[in-house]
Amino acid sequence: MPEARRRVLSLKAAILAGGAGTRLYPLTAYVPKSLIPIGNRYVIEYILDYLQRYQIRDIVMLISQNESDLLHNHLGDGERFGVKIEYSIAGRLGTAGAVGAAAQLLGERFLLYYGDVLTAMNLADMIHFHEEKKAVCTVAMSTSVPMDYGVARVAADGRVSYFEEKPVLKEYPVSMGILVLEKEVVRYCKPNMDISHDVVPKLLRDGKPVFAYLTEKRHYDIGTFKALDEVRALADKSEPPFD
Repeated sequence: MPEARRRVLSLKAAILAGGAGTRLYPLTAYVPKSLIPIGNRYVIEYILDYLQRYQIRDIVMLISQNESDLLHNHLGDGERFGVKIEYSIAGRLGTAGAVGAAAQLLGERFLLYYGDVLTAMNLADMIHFHEEKKAVCTVAMSTSVPMDYGVARVAADGRVSYFEEKPVLKEYPVSMGILVLEKEVVRYCKPNMDISHDVVPKLLRDGKPVFAYLTEKRHYDIGTFKALDEVRALADKSEPPFD
């Protein structure tokens, strides 16, 4: 195991698992996204395994009342998955609102992980990068995610000089839904606010040290049926399917 993985990372992970999942309706009318099956396991089980590879076993589930019974029944206190799970139950307050509601459960530094994201990124490297930069917020960003559309370079007269279908644009890295945050960020997290849309821009306006951790590893956001089908196809070929 690489040295970066052997080092114990003593921080909690807050997993955002309280979204309505409207793009996956009607599937999410019955189960939350984190309990959607992929291969022979559920999404949340892949996430818990991933975090344990980096010695992260203290988990806070940020959920709404809508998911609480199903997630409690499946995960319990986390013991059978090798982790310790606490729950922060609040209304659907947005991603930042959910973090703010869980303030008393979070440490001085914590990992924020969107509960519909799967990846094989080296999490230890990201956390060490955050520490070295003395950041208040570090956002994981992938340079390997293909765009969903074709792009072109077009001159003023309409002549096309470049065209590529669904390119990977390394100069425009994509946010992966994984962040390392210092406790001071929590005071920015108000109800009905979003981490990416509201909090990160406000940190930048306030001159706070915000960094991007760039990785060539992809992430898979299962927020749409297209993405879910892609991940399920990967799961049919290998284990784990997210390298």
